[in-house]
Amino acid sequence: MVHFDPWGKEPKIDGDMLLKEVRDWFAAYICTVNDADLDLLTLWAAHTHLVFETYTTPRLQIDSPVPESGKTTCLEHLQRLCNRSVQIASLASPALITRMLNVELRTILIDEADRSLNPDKEGIGELLAVLNSGYKRGATRPVLVPAKGGQWEVREMPTFAPVAMAGNNPNLPDDTRSRMIRVLLLPDTRGEVDESDWELIELDATSLHDQLAAWAEQVRDEVRTERPGLPNGIIGRFREKWSPLKRVAAAAGGGWAQSGRCDGSPRQGCIRHG
Repeated sequence: MVHFDPWGKEPKIDGDMLLKEVRDWFAAYICTVNDADLDLLTLWAAHTHLVFETYTTPRLQIDSPVPESGKTTCLEHLQRLCNRSVQIASLASPALITRMLNVELRTILIDEADRSLNPDKEGIGELLAVLNSGYKRGATRPVLVPAKGGQWEVREMPTFAPVAMAGNNPNLPDDTRSRMIRVLLLPDTRGEVDESDWELIELDATSLHDQLAAWAEQVRDEVRTERPGLPNGIIGRFREKWSPLKRVAAAAGGGWAQSGRCDGSPRQGCIRHG
């Protein structure tokens, strides 16, 4: 996946081959209902390294109709591959997210979303509002911070960040769902995927993460300026959530660039690589 320059410049990473390798990684450890969802996971993980350039970031819903389908495992793999990721089992308050993002842009991975984001729980409505607003660059939330003389002052803190949520069909409001792209998992009843033994595979995952980060640096200007077309009818919120994946796919080239499955086409997911 690396092309070496005979003139001694930095080696150029082949984005098409790199994303295929990331896809193969997900396929080895995650059992999805649709093979196309492996492409979606790949592009979403890659886009977290380029999210400032894509301007918007779709919320990724990792779902399953039954328990024990590998949702937490999927989050563990995203944690290793995504940019500056943090995995959260419970969210104490909306201010926790904004204060964290005020320090640096992070990828937020929320487990047990069917419990931790239950709208019936006190304070979850405000938390969902923060997650909803943060799908677009520039979004902020006012937060009270200590000031001189024992006073408090209001400071605008960012909410913009990639977010993935895992849970069994979480009861999320429509305005949250409208910002989401869904990946559906099933239990690996046939024994087709490998065990995620992190003691053995951690270094390989770290290597993939580092290659994604390096490739992102190579294509950052391209992703920021190029606007590949989307199908007719993909407008408004649909355009905002599918465009980031399409822009990353176009930058990768190869089969990814010709994908009709990372732009809101009827079956969720992206191009199926042979």
